[in-house]
Amino acid sequence: VLAERGLGLEQAGFMGDDLVDLPVLTRCGFAVSVPGAPASVRSRAHLVTQAGGGRGAAREACEFILESQGRLDELVASFCR
Repeated sequence: VLAERGLGLEQAGFMGDDLVDLPVLTRCGFAVSVPGAPASVRSRAHLVTQAGGGRGAAREACEFILESQGRLDELVASFCR
């Protein structure tokens, strides 16, 4: 997918919670994990969500990205029209 879009790993985000995810987590530009992940995974993530896996962690990560881009308020407002 990255190659098709002309992007490098540093331009990609990845969310993982286990040791097998480390190769990608350590190479991508934005690594996200969850509180229940092993310490060796959490310590390499740029963001460790408050919510656990399957309990809103993906939404939390998406909202973090949108807020960082300054787009969250606009998106929320679009649902309130």
